[in-house]
Amino acid sequence: MDHLSVTRGTFWHVTDFHYDVNYTASTGSTDDMCWAKTSVRGRTGGNKPGKFGDYACDAPLALVNSAVDAMKKIDPNPDFILWTGDDTAHVSDQYFSEEKVLEIISTLSNIIQQSFQYTLVIPVLGNHDFHPKNQAPIGESSIQSKVAEIWAEWLRSIDTEAYSSFRSSGRYWADIPNSSVTMVALNTLLWYKSNDLTSGIPDSDPSGLDPDGQFVWADELLTGLSERKRRVYLVGHIPPGSFERYQQTQAGFHWYQERHNDRYIQMVEKHAAVIEAQFFAHHHTDSFRLFFKDQKTNDPGTPISYQLIAPGVTPWRSTLSPETGANNPGIRLITYDRGSGQILEVSTYYLNLTKANLEGEADWTLEYDFTSAYNLDSITPTSLYSLARDLKNERSIFEKYYQANTVSLEDPAKCTAKCQTLHWCTITEVDYTRFNDCNIATLASVNSAMALTLMMLSVLIR
Repeated sequence: MDHLSVTRGTFWHVTDFHYDVNYTASTGSTDDMCWAKTSVRGRTGGNKPGKFGDYACDAPLALVNSAVDAMKKIDPNPDFILWTGDDTAHVSDQYFSEEKVLEIISTLSNIIQQSFQYTLVIPVLGNHDFHPKNQAPIGESSIQSKVAEIWAEWLRSIDTEAYSSFRSSGRYWADIPNSSVTMVALNTLLWYKSNDLTSGIPDSDPSGLDPDGQFVWADELLTGLSERKRRVYLVGHIPPGSFERYQQTQAGFHWYQERHNDRYIQMVEKHAAVIEAQFFAHHHTDSFRLFFKDQKTNDPGTPISYQLIAPGVTPWRSTLSPETGANNPGIRLITYDRGSGQILEVSTYYLNLTKANLEGEADWTLEYDFTSAYNLDSITPTSLYSLARDLKNERSIFEKYYQANTVSLEDPAKCTAKCQTLHWCTITEVDYTRFNDCNIATLASVNSAMALTLMMLSVLIR
């Protein structure tokens, strides 16, 4: 692999299209022109819904096409494309069917394939890619089998029985040609707390603690990849840990069933030496997570792995909680070392949706490069932990991060001390109990500092 060690490659990470087939850019309210009949308003300017979308809605076809066109224009020859799911709109199941979901996945697949005809695509399904949504059964299913046919050309081009593995289990692995990198694509829907097909299985049943034996499969696979001296990218749709834009409770908001979140952390700890990086989605926001070893009370321990969470194409304003908000559409180009697998740069491109609608033109531009924005020499667990501490303690650095978190949409001034604490805890504590403890302890420290400041001010006023 020595001849590869100085060779840089690139790949795109695109996710969460949430294509709204009912979006119509005509006069009227968002209730009439987009499928998501949300009561939350986040208009992009003016009275007329925009050509490229609206913050109250999911992505119209014009936005989807503009994102893929931008990818083709910016880097037409990546080594591969990572596409991490959630293709359909945020709509009640009554408006969908298996056929409609498959039609949307097929449409998006064709758009990507037409622009990147000779590029390897590594796709996974999201929780909105099933009908009913979130309900991914253990093992083979009708919709998963039919998606395997849609993606057959991509999956069969991978020399690892990826097609049959995805068809039967929704997971697979793939060696990236001319590199030391192996992609391990996980079916994270099996661990989702909103998946009633797995969440109700008791721990006494082997399928409760390990649906479809995916943790055992991953353990054996990662052990073998370590023996082969490969560098692994773990990829999936739903990330472990807590959501950084939910402030309603100190316990936070989580996606995984706790038993599966615990096992995921254990898997990363055990195999950190072979895992180079992790790439996930689902949040629509731009953030990262850290994993540690040798953790103690009030001490995260030593950083051993990191996970990058990519922003989505959809600008949809979430209804989860008021502070969750919307985002500008984003896509991500990643530069990596083909020999070592190390991530060298993460370049996020975005569309200013308000500006695009006003001008009638989608001008996707570079939002930021990760290393230069945060003044990093490298992207490693250690450097990202140092950055996380800076985000906690340095408001100016945190504001850079927070602006990127909603893809240059929301004013960082909206994120007060409580909000800033939440981001620190979600980044550094993937374990649910430790996240809750971090939230309580850090907020207590913030409140104590505020009380001291107020006391000093009162003395000065006297």
